[in-house]
Amino acid sequence: MAPQSKKCIVVGIGNPLLTDERAGIEVVERLKSQNADVETATRYSAERDVLDIIMGYEQAVIVDACQLGLQPGTVLEVTPEEMLDRCAAASSHAGALGDALKTGIECYPDQMPSDIKIMLVEIEDVSTFSTQCTPVVSHAIGDVVSRIHAGRPN
Repeated sequence: MAPQSKKCIVVGIGNPLLTDERAGIEVVERLKSQNADVETATRYSAERDVLDIIMGYEQAVIVDACQLGLQPGTVLEVTPEEMLDRCAAASSHAGALGDALKTGIECYPDQMPSDIKIMLVEIEDVSTFSTQCTPVVSHAIGDVVSRIHAGRPN
């Protein structure tokens, strides 16, 4: 008998001590404080261990900060394929995450979520040490959390 898959996990990636770089972690913290009906996890890097976390789930939402030259606070949703195509050149995080997800999909197709959403928040300040995001990014985080609660990350 195959193991039963779990519904949804939200993984927040970032540095908890850098202002806007903590955006993904902040999403997870807010979901936890609101007792959201999703599993959550945080990671400080976008390495292959993300695969271990998301395997066995039907859906995975991965939230990370980005610097793609968009207006700060912009929320962009991409697929794993788009992560490699559109974002990898602009961010080492994106390249590492895109590579990890591609490997998981190719090597473990039966264990990977059939629905993987990557939500990127364009950030403003990545050089100030703080446990608080800038107001524009904090507002975007609220939008991401609302989308997750509504079951419609896009």
